[in-house]
Amino acid sequence: MGFVDTHVHLHFPDFDQDREEVIRRAQDAGVDFFINVGTDVKSSQASLALAESHSNIRGSGGIHPHDAKDATEQAFGELETILQHPKMIAVGEVGLDFYRDHSPKEKQKEVLRRFIAIHQKVKKPLILHCRNAYEDLMVLLKEEMAPPYRGVMHCFSSTTDTMRKFVDAGFYISFAGPLTYKKNDELREACKECPIDRLLLETDAPFLPPQSMRGKRNESSLMMETAQVAAGLHGLDLETLAARTTQNARKVFAL
Repeated sequence: MGFVDTHVHLHFPDFDQDREEVIRRAQDAGVDFFINVGTDVKSSQASLALAESHSNIRGSGGIHPHDAKDATEQAFGELETILQHPKMIAVGEVGLDFYRDHSPKEKQKEVLRRFIAIHQKVKKPLILHCRNAYEDLMVLLKEEMAPPYRGVMHCFSSTTDTMRKFVDAGFYISFAGPLTYKKNDELREACKECPIDRLLLETDAPFLPPQSMRGKRNESSLMMETAQVAAGLHGLDLETLAARTTQNARKVFAL
């Protein structure tokens, strides 16, 4: 079937006891390629190591907006170097999160601007985290560079209108386990209206398991529940959805 989990954290300690089993379970379920996402310098280094040791994994590197307050010049330099590696195929995750406010908003914006500059230098797509900050994010992007943009809105969590604005600006839209949650009709509508040539799927594992596994550790094999919902919304069978979303992943990440 051949789905791509376009956003997973397989290097996190949550998988230390059974990482290879998790990868095998995913492949058995129909998810056979992984974009493994770093969230700080150490995490990005671990993501690169995992990508180097597995032919079906690629890595990315960045500083999560929650950790923006801890970003240093040394960190920016180290991450820019890491991102030159051919198996590191994206800049991220980076972005804005005004829901938790673990870092000051202005510091988050400052760090994101630095990564946009790195994105332009290394010519690799952005993986953007955004929560309760979609308008601010679009304003910042327009201040830093002209559309069309190259990147992914990771774990999209807003409305159909917001989705359309980011699609029009050039982004791919990635949906995760929350697509399956009972109260997320608005998110399902956004997925239904998302152009099929801009649609991606992800787990964000070990976070955000689908509805049937709420409260459990998420893993890539569980993405199939999200895929079933997305396929139904678009009136497609799973094989067709796999082919289309994999084609999208290959295009945006230059795989």
